[in-house]
Amino acid sequence: MKRFITLSVVLLAIMGIGNYSYAQEFGAESTMSRQEARKAARAAHRKAEAAQQQKDFQAAVECIKSGSFVIEVDQLLFPRGMSKFVSSLTNFVSMNEGSAVIQIATSYYNPGPNGLGGITVEGNVSDITMTTDKRGSVFYNFMVQGMMVSATVNVQLLGDGNRATVTIYPNFNNNNITMTGTVVPYSQSDVFQGQTF
Repeated sequence: MKRFITLSVVLLAIMGIGNYSYAQEFGAESTMSRQEARKAARAAHRKAEAAQQQKDFQAAVECIKSGSFVIEVDQLLFPRGMSKFVSSLTNFVSMNEGSAVIQIATSYYNPGPNGLGGITVEGNVSDITMTTDKRGSVFYNFMVQGMMVSATVNVQLLGDGNRATVTIYPNFNNNNITMTGTVVPYSQSDVFQGQTF
């Protein structure tokens, strides 16, 4: 009887250890498969995001090539690293049918010359150049000449979506201004243009 009890205890202990190790293996496999699933989901998300950025970049390049686009500006960058976030409805650079409009509206308290807290200038476009560097970045440059504007405009698309950096170099002073925004087709833009000079 004593032998039977001892043998039963040993068998139960062996079965318990086996079940415990099986549970550990199954739990580890479950954890590993969850981690692998998360890793695969993150990789798929990154791939889809990269594909969407490339699609947006190509659409922006086609807009600029057509000469009918609006860069809806949401940030102004000043010398010495200062910047200001602005409304993309009232801050933009546009081109359509050989004419360009540059509008900056930064003050909500002072209506300014354009009635929106800034200035709006319009002119004819000339000297358009477009180049692509070895990394795929696109550089689009043109001159704007009008009654109140004479400037060189440089647009950069860096290949990571439809975001662009625009730098405006006035021909008669050094008050350069840099802006960042989103390139959209002229026909799809909903910017609000103030009094033009």
